[in-house]
Amino acid sequence: MFARPPRVLRFGLFDARYSRNRTTAAAFSAAGAELRELRIPMLDDLSDRLQPSRDVGALARLGIRLLRSELRLALAAPRPLAWADAVLFGYPGQWDVAFWAPLVRRAGCRIVFDPLVTLTETFVEDRQLVAPGSWRARWLRLLDRQALRAADLILADTPQQATYWAALAGVSLDRFVILPVGVDESLFGSHRCDAVGARDDAPERLRVLFYGTYSPLHGAETIVDALHRLERAGEPISLVMIGTGQLEPAVKGRAAALGLRAVEFVQWVPEAELAHWIAWADVVLGIFGATAKAARVVPNKVYQAMAMGAAIVTRDSPAIRWLAGGEEIARLVPPADPDALAEALRELRMPERRAALAAAARARYEAVASDRARASCLRPFLEDLSRVPSGRRRKANA
Repeated sequence: MFARPPRVLRFGLFDARYSRNRTTAAAFSAAGAELRELRIPMLDDLSDRLQPSRDVGALARLGIRLLRSELRLALAAPRPLAWADAVLFGYPGQWDVAFWAPLVRRAGCRIVFDPLVTLTETFVEDRQLVAPGSWRARWLRLLDRQALRAADLILADTPQQATYWAALAGVSLDRFVILPVGVDESLFGSHRCDAVGARDDAPERLRVLFYGTYSPLHGAETIVDALHRLERAGEPISLVMIGTGQLEPAVKGRAAALGLRAVEFVQWVPEAELAHWIAWADVVLGIFGATAKAARVVPNKVYQAMAMGAAIVTRDSPAIRWLAGGEEIARLVPPADPDALAEALRELRMPERRAALAAAARARYEAVASDRARASCLRPFLEDLSRVPSGRRRKANA
């Protein structure tokens, strides 16, 4: 038990709807922290978040919006900062940390940064929307470094991401706590499988689900090519692909060129509906991209499928092996290998094989990625906060 409940302020322009921000808040609450929030919803009506990486005018307009929003925060910040022991900056939060770090320290608060991804790995390396060595790339790298260096505690979802960020910013790994992504447990769980009724399609067909933003790390073109191989072999299969994003037109074009009949493309659906689709599927697909980032991360959908006890196929990587902890929680295949993916799906036509993977995935989720398990990752930091009276902390930082 804490000497007193540690007080954590969720602060900034972060996207409150994004899964990682909600699951991190849930982990802090489960760990015993008292949470409050001060947020300006600047990102809620930003329809194309990639445009500023392509258009200087859009970047300038975004900069103006950022400054206006930070000024609105400044007017409301004094009382919440006086209450808090620690300030939690969520995703996306690089500009918030860089802007607010000196004032947060002056208020006597510890800085916790939960970036999920860096701007450099997203825009320069993975999506390749910003040319390496360009002024934009240098600016993004500087912002990443400033934010990571300013934090007292950095939350990373895998050890591989922590190592990458530490090298990027030149900070010690001692600053990091590994906090798996987890899920919104009000939406995803094995109990949700009961919501699905009888099958409305041919029962002999293997039902396969993909959902995502069609960024390069997803490797959606590998999925389409694997389906083509299965269709040519006469394998009964139904594939649903949900989402929109950067490579969506190319993936749909590839499917059309191959004449695929067993795929249905669905535009993005509310997150609450994804649990229904996971329960519908025999197999849930993870990521298959060959990018460096794809090797360091475990995406939301893998955690969500684990929480619901689904059979998963995803690319082999150091990150997924770390999460598995030696258990077989998913059928792993090499990245960008449609032949291997097709073979894995053939293998998972066997219900017993799917059931074994699903049971292992669910058990591993409870052990390392549930709210209860993730709360234990945060308790040492929160215990440290609770031992220091707020008045003494403010005096020390004055």
